[in-house]
Amino acid sequence: MTDVKICGLTREADVAAACELGAAYVGLNFASSSPRRVDLRLGKRLASAVPRGVRRVGVFVDESYAEVAAAIDAASLDLVQLHRALIPEDVERIPVGVLTVSYAGRGDIPPAELLERCAGILFDGGVDGEPGGSGVAFDWALLEGRRWPVPLFVAGGLSPENVGESIRRTRPAAVDVASGVETAPGLKDHDRMRRFFQAVREADAGR
Repeated sequence: MTDVKICGLTREADVAAACELGAAYVGLNFASSSPRRVDLRLGKRLASAVPRGVRRVGVFVDESYAEVAAAIDAASLDLVQLHRALIPEDVERIPVGVLTVSYAGRGDIPPAELLERCAGILFDGGVDGEPGGSGVAFDWALLEGRRWPVPLFVAGGLSPENVGESIRRTRPAAVDVASGVETAPGLKDHDRMRRFFQAVREADAGR
């Protein structure tokens, strides 16, 4: 099955539901500019609800290395997702895998020698510098037929209604959703989450 990342989680019940449905990744947003932002105390509590085998991802934009390190420690993060132009110092100073973010069609993919040091590349359709969850889609044709040296994550405007098409066209390792399964920023709709997972399974079955 294509892995699913549920991002922008702010409530323990939503974390539990995402994991029960089969999420491979849960995203906790520590970016100060995000409406889904969690502080260290809440991040730690949410992370404690994540079962073994599900990877915890922290989302950051302009936060310092000290702030990133504090969140890694508090929430036992497995990966750091960076919504900023990647530099070598990022992968050198961040002590867990880095998921770099590219805004599709904008030519901001890191050079190959730097990309190969990342844990994955996530393509989003939002605005550069915004920490995800904008609900803005992009033209998946930009990714069709392309190969990457690291796992491909696809985000940006995904929903139960269109995630199947995205999987069929981009063949990602994982799909990432936030606003597409919400009633409001950070508040997940469990029925929409169930439908999202079902759509992923159906797309995988048709491969």
